[in-house]
Amino acid sequence: MQQFSMNSTPVIRRHVLLAALALCTFAGSALAQEKLIPLRVGYDGYSMTTAPMSFALKKGIFKKHGIDLTMVYVDGGPTLTQAVVGGSVDIGQNGYTPAIAAAINGADIAFIGGISNKLPFQLVVKDGIKTAADLKGKKIAISRYGSSTDTAATFAVEKLGLKRADVSILQLGGEGTRTAAMLSGQIDASLEQYPRTAELMEQGYHVLIDVTGVAGDYPNTSYVTRRSFAEKNPDTIKRFMAAVSEGIHFFKTNRTEAEQATAEFLKLKIDHVMDVTYTRYVDDIFPDVPAPSLKGIQIVLDELKAKLPAAAKFTPEQLVDTRALDQLKAEGFFDKLKK
Repeated sequence: MQQFSMNSTPVIRRHVLLAALALCTFAGSALAQEKLIPLRVGYDGYSMTTAPMSFALKKGIFKKHGIDLTMVYVDGGPTLTQAVVGGSVDIGQNGYTPAIAAAINGADIAFIGGISNKLPFQLVVKDGIKTAADLKGKKIAISRYGSSTDTAATFAVEKLGLKRADVSILQLGGEGTRTAAMLSGQIDASLEQYPRTAELMEQGYHVLIDVTGVAGDYPNTSYVTRRSFAEKNPDTIKRFMAAVSEGIHFFKTNRTEAEQATAEFLKLKIDHVMDVTYTRYVDDIFPDVPAPSLKGIQIVLDELKAKLPAAAKFTPEQLVDTRALDQLKAEGFFDKLKK
């Protein structure tokens, strides 16, 4: 093997040093890549509640925190809950209601965070529907029975003085499917979120009931995992929650970039619809600290008692695992984000 010495020519020394540097860089990159923790996170809708996570992935924030994130689309909250419990995904960005119902029935579920602790849905109807009487007997679309849209439908019809039996509630799947059904005249109304709500309003539809105000502290979207997974992988959960939190902060403080990324994710134009949607979620929905809502969980437990009597035996504290967020708070993570 050829020896490298100080007597070598400058050109040789330079090439050897460059080669050594390249080898070190490659080794360092490979090592950094090996340290990334693979994590599968399920989500059940191309909606604004998913936008901060998608944005954080695009900006490399998850990798910054050592997570190699794969986002997995699963249609409908109850189906996503099954995917979490069954291990098809490690974490679910999931509706509170289906996850709590599963936990009551014995599923290995724990709430580790919350991205939307309100119910940000609107009952969007076609032009001819102005009153509760007009809505009676009409077809209303939701994603799945037992989902957050299903809960929102109940709030909406009851606010109008109707019962669920007074309307026809159909489970049609995701936002795109429901919107297509609206535009083709197959249904009369749908539970939607901004920006879809604003898009439909531009097509001549209107909001009959805004469930966000009606439902109060009723929660919508959480982060859930198997309690067994959290017990075995506390560092992974902490890294995930740190990345989510930083992603939300970056989303809320970088409007232009966030709107551009969200428009790409949701296949929208950057226009008035996007502006209205961004403002609504940043001002009213997205929290600075994505903690699960204990108050909201109690509301859901109280509601579920009629169908699931075992719900009366649970407290919100039994259903959450906030160790990761508690550690981040204690370490001053959220204070640093604000600086």
